[in-house]
Amino acid sequence: MTVDPRIDLPVPQPNKQHEALVSFWWTSAMLKNVSRRFFRENYSSEAHFNLLATLMKSEGPMTQNELSQKLLVDKSNITGLLDKLESLGQIKRNKVPEDRRSYHITLTDAGRELLAGLDVLYSEMVHKVMDCFTEEQCDQLVSLTRKLRISLIEHAS
Repeated sequence: MTVDPRIDLPVPQPNKQHEALVSFWWTSAMLKNVSRRFFRENYSSEAHFNLLATLMKSEGPMTQNELSQKLLVDKSNITGLLDKLESLGQIKRNKVPEDRRSYHITLTDAGRELLAGLDVLYSEMVHKVMDCFTEEQCDQLVSLTRKLRISLIEHAS
């Protein structure tokens, strides 16, 4: 078997569990690079897209705390991103009447328009990348990665 340095793991691993974890990690890093390149080429960022998509899919306005939790991003990083998106007219901050320190974040028409255009291109890329899997294999992948997340949470402490 020929080793392809673009695909195969760079170093042999001591056992199957370690190999599986490193393989997952390596694949995640490659996926992150593809994602960054896609968004950079389409005048956005992964964080920008994810925030707009989260707002679009929400049932109503969200607070910064809620966005931070949904996106697994620190609140301080959300603030800077919201500042940028607000300056671009893609989101709006609305004061929460019962909490003077909180804002409800809503998507503007400009944000919806940008997201609609990006979403089509993004969906095409996702289908191209994931076309190597059957629907059943996608279900298995979702199940296995969920199982890994559960293990990570259980053993994080």
